[in-house]
Amino acid sequence: MTQPELFTRENIQALQFPPTADGDYARHYLIPLMTNDPQKYIRNIHNTQLMAVKIDDVILPITVTDFHPQNTYTVSPYSHYVSYGGLEEVKHLNSPLAEVVVKAVMKPVGGYFRYSELDKVVFVNNYLLSTNLYPSVNSDQLSAVSEALIRWFPDRTIVFRSVDQKKNPHIYQSLEELGYDLVLSRQVWYMEPAAALKTRQCKEDVRVLKKAGYDVVSGKDLSDDELHRAVQLYELLYLQKYSYYNPQFTFDFLKLARDEEILNMYGLKKDGRLNAIMGFFVRNGAMTQPLFGYDTSLPLEEGLYRLLTLVTLQEGVKRGLLVHASGGVGKFKKVRGGESVTEYNAVFTKHLPRKRQLPWKLIQAVSKAAIPYFKKMDF
Repeated sequence: MTQPELFTRENIQALQFPPTADGDYARHYLIPLMTNDPQKYIRNIHNTQLMAVKIDDVILPITVTDFHPQNTYTVSPYSHYVSYGGLEEVKHLNSPLAEVVVKAVMKPVGGYFRYSELDKVVFVNNYLLSTNLYPSVNSDQLSAVSEALIRWFPDRTIVFRSVDQKKNPHIYQSLEELGYDLVLSRQVWYMEPAAALKTRQCKEDVRVLKKAGYDVVSGKDLSDDELHRAVQLYELLYLQKYSYYNPQFTFDFLKLARDEEILNMYGLKKDGRLNAIMGFFVRNGAMTQPLFGYDTSLPLEEGLYRLLTLVTLQEGVKRGLLVHASGGVGKFKKVRGGESVTEYNAVFTKHLPRKRQLPWKLIQAVSKAAIPYFKKMDF
């Protein structure tokens, strides 16, 4: 096993990417985002440096972040747990009283988290997306990377994103044995596409797709104007309906996705107009869809969300992949055979002063109480 190497914007061109599917993906994705400013591709990334760690044939992107109030949650624990998870998600409880109580509690908590520098963090395996699938990485490599990160960034919390016990049980176990605390990130859903397509709901989705008159088109064939439209469709769903703390993709990101195939994109068109877009990437036997959006002004009867999900499952069957369906709309995914899994941030703070450790201990304590509730409510 080789020693981990750190690559920054200054020396990324010297990185010898391994001749593998994951290596090719990392090269096409990381070189543009590291050579340019990541903000060119995702607008709400601030005070963040994108770097890469290489060990043997494994490439792990990392982000080194300092607090900014408008940061996307994919680079900011504060945005994740306070701005998005604490202050915005409470709206979905449909309880004005709960909303008032949570906001009253979160204001001093947010102040404490800023004081204790919660956002002084290194996120590991962070492609700046909502879900980060892991490459094949073993326990020795994880241990070596962890030791190197603590040495390189002695004043920062080390956090491995998107860890769960469904797809990555050995990563979960290895990091726990290395002294990492497993802190709730969210509930996510996995779907076995072949089984899902046999459910009554998916069979109905197939009928709806045939009746609706939509053509499924490849993202490779989308024009620049249609990419601008795709950005709007994503924003209608993930920003305007859910939260502006989600990654704010730009036209340049979708152009990169199309031209360098960092996402496999599919659209739904009717009468020549693009009304829905989906984009996924593949890693280590799984696929996930960070790009998902549709024209929310169209009638619900159009069924665009369910049709995009159907296309996703059909692609999963074609490629023999497990579908990581991310978080949210749990009841919809459950009736289509989805399995709810707790996703964690694996957090290491033992090298830091007590002031810096305590906020993560608080989040972990709240997590233990929240996980059963999240499972019960099918978030």
